[in-house]
Amino acid sequence: MLCCLCIAATSASEHPPASNNEPLTQTQLADIQALYTQPASTEALSALAQQLNLQLDTRGQFVQLRHLQVLKKPLLSQGQFIFSPTQGLVWQQQRPFNTLMVLKDQQLIQQNSQGKIQHFSSGANGNPIAQQLPRLLQAIMAGDIAALSTDFNLFMPATKSADKPETQPENRSWQLGLQAKDPQVQSSMGNITLSGDTLIRSLIMTNNQADVRDYTQIQFTQTQQGQLSEAELALFSLGNESAK
Repeated sequence: MLCCLCIAATSASEHPPASNNEPLTQTQLADIQALYTQPASTEALSALAQQLNLQLDTRGQFVQLRHLQVLKKPLLSQGQFIFSPTQGLVWQQQRPFNTLMVLKDQQLIQQNSQGKIQHFSSGANGNPIAQQLPRLLQAIMAGDIAALSTDFNLFMPATKSADKPETQPENRSWQLGLQAKDPQVQSSMGNITLSGDTLIRSLIMTNNQADVRDYTQIQFTQTQQGQLSEAELALFSLGNESAK
């Protein structure tokens, strides 16, 4: 995900159907920029942590779009993801070509479309991005607000007093902005904007420039929670043989 997924999306050769996955409007992009002028309050973060329900095994589909000004249509990749609080994260791209990424035990294991497997350890070098990526992905998918606040400044829209009182907390939509505290990580990742309800529904990465028309958008769909099957658990064993 994130750095790794942006690379995969940039190399994709397919484009999404014109009727789906429309780009963000200028108003939506402006709202995202405005979000990063609103530091999250302790009360808002506490309420969000209580609302999220991400401590169960979760699987679903994703659609990732890389919007670039130099291209008429965004680059598309899509596939499935599996998240387990105990096992880690599986990110399986199925279009435009098959790749597999497994994040577990602070290690990133990738299998490319030719079947070659590579192992990366967050502690193997001094690269702050490589060190933060496993923690970031785990914290995002687990909805661990405390862990996110360790490496990121957090932003949320100010609560409006006009919110409908009949709206149940578990049904409220939310938006959370992440801005890395490490300058090198921030320069590479840009701003990361999450949104959802009891689950994370979308992730948007924008750069730090005034013009944010180059951005990556990930939509999570068909999300289901429950015990993983044997086939799903088997995906977490990617690279075990080659690592011996």
